[in-house]
Amino acid sequence: MKLFGTDGIRGRVNRQPMTPENALRIGMAAAVVLKKEHHGRNMVLIGKDTRLSGYMIESALTSGICSMGMNVTLVGPLPTPGIAFLTRTLRIDAGVVISASHNPFYDNGIKFFSHDGFKLPDEIEKRIEDLVKDDSLERYRAKGEEVGKAFRLDDATGRYIEYIKSTLKKGMTFEGMKVVVDCANGAAYKTTPWLLRELGAEVISINDRPDGININDRCGSTYMENLQKAVVQHKADVGIAHDGDADRTLLCDEKGRIIDGDQIMVMCALDLHDRGSLRNDAIAVTVMTNLGLRRALTSRGVAIVET
Repeated sequence: MKLFGTDGIRGRVNRQPMTPENALRIGMAAAVVLKKEHHGRNMVLIGKDTRLSGYMIESALTSGICSMGMNVTLVGPLPTPGIAFLTRTLRIDAGVVISASHNPFYDNGIKFFSHDGFKLPDEIEKRIEDLVKDDSLERYRAKGEEVGKAFRLDDATGRYIEYIKSTLKKGMTFEGMKVVVDCANGAAYKTTPWLLRELGAEVISINDRPDGININDRCGSTYMENLQKAVVQHKADVGIAHDGDADRTLLCDEKGRIIDGDQIMVMCALDLHDRGSLRNDAIAVTVMTNLGLRRALTSRGVAIVET
């Protein structure tokens, strides 16, 4: 069975490949490979969304990594981009997200980031996968004082929020704005409302009480009806919806009309372009991107790179 897909390892919890036994071996194999790469502090950072099974997978992964002599930093529930950010800025060898994104609670996944905060290269994933299947993996176990330790980073959320604020224009404020946020009972249930309130917005937060099972359950960016109704009901200026691990966002305007990913890309690209901050004055899009985006951006001198 192939472990790594296009977005890490994913499956139904307690069925292959998403079992605690397999997570233990994935942690062991990853530590062996990452120690040879040695890009950081002999440390792996692990974050997750709010799924019930996240605790089980986190414990198994941590045990596997520590058994091979690497240390682990645990950050708890945090948006996927936050885990990538902390991996890079803390100069850690790799980051791990335990999440199945927009899938139901009974699924889960393991996704690795490289030391630079980007997806782990395919070649490294293959080496990890080959070791997971190697019957002699245990020969790499650390001995005595070489066994790794696990630490908890208590201010991970605060660090991520401060970073996001640092990317905004100096003195920028959302004073006078009313925003509805659908947190999907997922990883952003603290971060987005906290961030917006610190920036001065009045925030109405919905689906922000995760219980391990209600993640993505008729809420979030895959079920926009709740957000649309709440925006109109509260006479809000805008609505923001995340998925379970908060690596995707959809918006709706004051009338509850959905603003999709293509529209968001245009707004962000033109803002960066106008500020002279859009690298190479170009954005990368997929073949699924609509013609309206292409016309809107090219008419303003922004180049399109298709993937």
